[in-house]
Amino acid sequence: MRPLEGITVLDFTQAYSGPYCAMNLADYGARVIKVERIDTGDQSRFWNPYAANGNSGYFAVYNRNKEGIAVDMRAPEGKEIIKRLYGKVDVVLENFKFGTLDKLGLGYEEMKKINPEIIFGSITGFGQTGPLRANTAYDNVIECMSGFMEMTGFPEFPPLRSGASVADSYTGLTMALAITLACYDKKRTGKGRRIDVAMLDTMFATIEDAVLAYALTGKEISRTGNAKPREIVPYDTYYCADDFIAVGINDESMWPDFCDALEMPELKDDPLYATNDLRCSNFAEFTKLMQSVFREKTSDWLLERFWQFNIPASVIVDPVDDMTNPQMLARNMIIDIDDPNVGRFTAFGIPVKFSKTPGYIRKPSPLLGENSIDVLKEAGYTPEEIEGFISGEIIGVPAE
Repeated sequence: MRPLEGITVLDFTQAYSGPYCAMNLADYGARVIKVERIDTGDQSRFWNPYAANGNSGYFAVYNRNKEGIAVDMRAPEGKEIIKRLYGKVDVVLENFKFGTLDKLGLGYEEMKKINPEIIFGSITGFGQTGPLRANTAYDNVIECMSGFMEMTGFPEFPPLRSGASVADSYTGLTMALAITLACYDKKRTGKGRRIDVAMLDTMFATIEDAVLAYALTGKEISRTGNAKPREIVPYDTYYCADDFIAVGINDESMWPDFCDALEMPELKDDPLYATNDLRCSNFAEFTKLMQSVFREKTSDWLLERFWQFNIPASVIVDPVDDMTNPQMLARNMIIDIDDPNVGRFTAFGIPVKFSKTPGYIRKPSPLLGENSIDVLKEAGYTPEEIEGFISGEIIGVPAE
């Protein structure tokens, strides 16, 4: 058995943060039943990149390992279907706007009447409490409001959004952890939980030193590009003769090896650079020196030397190049999926490697309403009732 096998999740989420959470639960064994709108489905079905047939690769990659049903949740019959499913699942996950399920008569209080032990997880921009709880937010807004964007980029230029939607992915992973913890607690106590995870809270909790520095010193700090001049030097990126390279040390014992790797042993005891505190204090001078040294070396020479002395270093890698990276391939992080929505495509694998119960891709993303009939049969509906739901447009099934 895989770690979460035996757990069933009713998944109302769409876009990125919620589907990413549910995908991680499904990858490690949970049964995830994705609920979509009967007419259009998850909004990410219309997000780039598109396959040749016009369907969304974005939807395909983040909804793997899930079953899919399509239900009109505004219709009384649709609401009754959802309520019946509440009695059959362990976890409900949603990332609707604040209060949406309550307005539909399908919120947590209703769930508990049907299934007192249910675990209900809500992902929103600002959480279920506070003056902003009803506001809508997306990744760029949360990165900005949390301070993450202010800390990203170079001081002489405007703040930058991250290169990936980290507010969504971090929040999704945080909720996946919370659900796993709630399932563990339920096993001990028999009690369910309401879980409230806000994107703003999650991203604020990732800010490493800005809040701490102000709390301890009263000083406000800002973005510093690719370097960490207040904490660790060298820890930066430099242009070399033919590329752009990142290198860093995080312990004073690594400084002599860094100097030897560059064939500059005289720096070991240099009065400007002999200790990390000195290098931080003289960051501008040190950076100017390193820029001139690196410019004269090729990336191959630098990497060979740094690896020889066990100094972490890398050239800047394009994500597409990672698809043929021997390390990625050895770790099964590059996989091919045959998907009914977009056809065969290459995607990222599963990052956590369990020794005896590994996660795996057991099914691709669902067609809209692909499993509606089977899930409703399992919930106790008769074939006649199901046919009535289809003809009455209460549930959706794939077009023949």
